Amino acid sequence: MSRPHDAGRGRGPGHRPRPPREEPRHARIPLNADGVPAATPAAPKPSPVVLVQHESRARYPWLPARVIAGSVWRGPANERVRVDERGAAVP
Repeated sequence: MSRPHDAGRGRGPGHRPRPPREEPRHARIPLNADGVPAATPAAPKPSPVVLVQHESRARYPWLPARVIAGSVWRGPANERVRVDERGAAVP
C-alpha cells in the first residue's frame, strides 16, 4: 500500500479546516499613541533617575553622574555603596 508523495500530510480525505477562533490566543497588550506597550495600572512605578551629589562623587569617584535611585554600586576595591533618592551614596 503506497501513497503518492503529494498526499495531504496526515490529513484524511474528510478533513475540513477549523473555523477561526472567536477570541485571540493571547491577551492583547494595550498600546499608547506612539505604538509602545502601555503600562498596566498594577505595574510598579519605574525607579527614578537621580544625579549623584558632588560630595558622594568626590568620595567615590567611580560612581557615574546619573544613577537609578536605590541602585547598589561596587567600587574597584569591592566596596559597595547604595545611592538613595536624594543622590547621596551610603556605604
